[in-house]
Amino acid sequence: MFDPTAYDNLKVVIEGAAYDLDLDGEIQVIDRKDILDLATLSRCYEITYCLNHSSEICAKLILKAKLNQLATELLQAGNLKQVGAFVHISFYWNQEETNYMEIIKQHWGPKYLYDERKINSSLQGVQEEIIINFSRVITEEMVDDLVGMFHYSVETLEELIKR
Repeated sequence: MFDPTAYDNLKVVIEGAAYDLDLDGEIQVIDRKDILDLATLSRCYEITYCLNHSSEICAKLILKAKLNQLATELLQAGNLKQVGAFVHISFYWNQEETNYMEIIKQHWGPKYLYDERKINSSLQGVQEEIIINFSRVITEEMVDDLVGMFHYSVETLEELIKR
């Protein structure tokens, strides 16, 4: 019988939280990816969502697990505190002249690492994105933190739409 890994359990929890809000009509899940990279034996799960009443700004929660995390868990050897997944949350939008990046940084606070991206496309115009990197492994014991991060990302979308 298959024994799910910590990554699998975290993925199921976050997927359940997202689809619960989707069913309640609060958000709309617009994309989902479940990727296994056979070259590095890493896994990545992405779920993209926006508020149900506004698709102006979208968010994406990303779970990533590397080979060493899987091997540590399966072999029960090494640093078991590294068993879980890395988490990133990104927000993106298709407009320039907004202060969304500063609002997001203010909303989440200075303790996180932020990647800011701006893409100028002749086909799609300007797209901006900010990625919040939590720079720690989220373990199964932190599942409530993970769900809290997801709900806080929805609150962030609501805050951005208000402004």
